[in-house]
Amino acid sequence: MPLRDLEENDLSRYAFKALTTWGNIEDFKHFLPRLFDICARGSSKVDTDLLLRKLEYGNFKMWPEDERAAVEAFIWQWWQYRIATQSYFDHETFTGIYKISGDLDKILECWNTNIRENGFKILVDCIDNYYSDLIYDGKIFKDFKSEDIKKINSWIVKNKTNLEEGFFYFENKDVEFAETVSNVLFTVEKNCENLK
Repeated sequence: MPLRDLEENDLSRYAFKALTTWGNIEDFKHFLPRLFDICARGSSKVDTDLLLRKLEYGNFKMWPEDERAAVEAFIWQWWQYRIATQSYFDHETFTGIYKISGDLDKILECWNTNIRENGFKILVDCIDNYYSDLIYDGKIFKDFKSEDIKKINSWIVKNKTNLEEGFFYFENKDVEFAETVSNVLFTVEKNCENLK
């Protein structure tokens, strides 16, 4: 059966067992484009975070340059798509991309936080659910270098103006969300001094 004809039901079990139980790195590389395609289409059976962990397990940083470049091109497009379409901050994908790429600057650069864009809602969700972990040495961001934690915190503080504008923008459009924006803005302002 051609690779493009394989569906999530055909590959979900393989994705889970790849490299650790079934097959070698060449097998994984063979199926990876189709696995990424299935993930990009919103699969509920192929775990995207698992694929990122498999890349790490498969020593992705040691792959030939052309293979790494192809995977990274997909990952950056995929990250931008997730920021533009998801309804929540996906910590696992954020961490997985960080561990694979090591490029926090690019991760943040791809994240559009304009108040009229979905990325703004993702920013608010990130602060609402993960900010205290960033400030107080929580376990959720344990895989990040301390200088990168500082960089994330600094980036959040730089987005205070967006939070202020976002509150007024949503104040009459979505009262509940505007209240959340107000709460996260207060949290950021209150904790600016506690940044690591």
